[in-house]
Parts: sequence; structure tokens; C-alpha cells
Amino acid sequence: MTLIDWLWAIPVFGLMIFMHELGHFAVAKFFDIRVHEFALGFGPPILGFDRGETRYNLRAVPLGGFVRMAGMDPTEPEDPRGFNSKPIYARALTIFAGPFMNFLLASLLLSAFVYAQGVPVTEPIFGQVLADCAGQPCPAAVSGLQPGDRVLTIAGNPVEGWSDILAHVGKSEGAPLEIRFERGGQVMSTVVTPVWMDDRWMIGVQQATRPGSLWKALAQGPSITYDYSRTWVKSLLEAVSGRTEVQLSGPVGITREIATQASAGLTNLLWLTAFLSINLGLFNLLPIPALDGSHLLFMAVEAVRGRKLDPERVNMVHFFGFLLLMGLILVVTYGDLRAVILGQ
Repeated sequence: MTLIDWLWAIPVFGLMIFMHELGHFAVAKFFDIRVHEFALGFGPPILGFDRGETRYNLRAVPLGGFVRMAGMDPTEPEDPRGFNSKPIYARALTIFAGPFMNFLLASLLLSAFVYAQGVPVTEPIFGQVLADCAGQPCPAAVSGLQPGDRVLTIAGNPVEGWSDILAHVGKSEGAPLEIRFERGGQVMSTVVTPVWMDDRWMIGVQQATRPGSLWKALAQGPSITYDYSRTWVKSLLEAVSGRTEVQLSGPVGITREIATQASAGLTNLLWLTAFLSINLGLFNLLPIPALDGSHLLFMAVEAVRGRKLDPERVNMVHFFGFLLLMGLILVVTYGDLRAVILGQ
């Protein structure tokens, strides 16, 4: 992995956080809630500007963001445009809009991924030629095969479709194979020795694709988002019940995974960003103090009681929840750093 691969974490984190806070901000403006500040990051501001009644800031620590609305701080004077002055449905929608935007972002990215991947073609044409196969150069790349090459024969056997390529490579038992192929109207040949990877013999090529239906891709993005979200919730319930172990990654671990996928190609990074966005949305909906889910939980209690909760007590709960979250992040980050140092 190169430094550029590691730096991809900045736009990935930035996009997810921006979309989340944009959701809060846009719905707050829709319900005419006064917004004092729209910020990306925490800590001291390093760049910012004023527009209307709102200050837009980029802060020093790029591990989150916030939309500071009037009326959320009980020490502020009463404001008819303050958050707590609005009906409960307006407040709930304003809070839910953040996670919703993460789900929307994931759906769009997954739709783009599905459309970019395209529909596999049945002809014996190579798509992407992989560079790395289980830590060693892939045989196809070593042998000079390229995307777009049309296979004619393998070990003297005629090849009519992609399934023939899979069959001949799969039964090779690792023996060298002569591949005759056509490239730019010329017939060429090379010898490829398959390697054992992922429980099968492979030479390191992917099936070629053609552009698929944009409308089908747009439908598949939300469908994949829903399926993954359901699996995430099921896994969480199993972890809470003690049937499985909880596996957490902090900023360092996630940055490392972003760099890994970036080194493998932008489509891999696109896929990972979508699933990170889903995780961010779902995590924020958990009823943990300081997260969006706890705000929604308090509003549900308020709706049942028929009167508002004490704002000072609610803010105190969120404050201690924030401290606990910061402590958890530090613990997980320590584990991630230890894994990186030890090369695990």
C-alpha cells in the first residue's frame, strides 16, 4: 500500500460525515430551526466562513461533525425557532435525517458499483487481469495476458465461452496451460501455470462485463442496503445475547481497511465506502447517549408521557455518553495500533 492509498481515508470519512450532518442541517432548515454552526470535525476551527445566521467550520480533529442548533443548550435564552420549541415530529425527523442520508449515500454508491461492474458476458473474453494472487504475482499478469483478450484454445482444446475457461483451468491441477488468444486481430499464445487460491485453481483474470441497466442498478442499491442492514441488526442481537463475539474497529483499523481496498482498485473502495456508510447510519441509531438513537428514544418517552423531559438532565446524559464513547474509541484505537505495529 502506498501513501496515496492511506490518504483515501480523508475523502471517505469526509463524505460520510458530510452527508450525515447535511441531513440534520437540511431538515432543520426545512422546519425553520435556527442553526448556529455546521461543522466537520471536532476541536478548534481551522477554516470557516459565515453565511446568513450560520457559521460553517472545518475543525482540527476529523473524527466526526455536528450541527449546532438553537434551543438544544438549556442555558440559551428561549428561542421560538429553537430545536426544543418545534413539534416532536419535526425534531424526530431532523434527528433521523442524519442516519437516513448515510443509507441514501450507501444506496447510491452501491447502485454505481453495480452499474460499473456491468453484466457478465458469456464470450471467452478476459476482463480485469489481477496483479496479486495470495501474495504472489498472478499467472495471467506474468504471462502478459491483458483485458480484452479473446481466448481461442486452452491446452489445444477449443474455447467457446467463459465457462470453458473455468473448466479447463479448474481441472488443470496446476499444470502449465498453453493459451491461444486473439488481440487486435492477431493470434498470439502464452503459457500460464495456475495457482491454488480460494479453494480452486486460478490464473488471476475476471470475466468481462458490459454496461447493465441503469434503472436496475438504481433498484439494486437500496435492496443491498436493506439486506445488509438486516444482517447487521441480526448480528448485533446475536452479539448482545452472547451467541457471537463483538468485533469493533476504530479509526485506525478502518483507515487501514480503506487503504487496503484503495490499493485493490476504486471499485473496491466504492463498495467499502457504501458499507461503512451503512454502518455509520445504523450505529448512530443505537439508543446510546450522545448518538441520534438516544435523542429519538427520549422523544419517544416524551410522546408517551405527554410532556417534555428536563433538558438539563437529558444534556447531562448525553455528555456522559459522549465521554464513554470517546473512551471506547481510545480503547479500540489502542487495539488497532497494536495490531498494525505487530503486523497482524
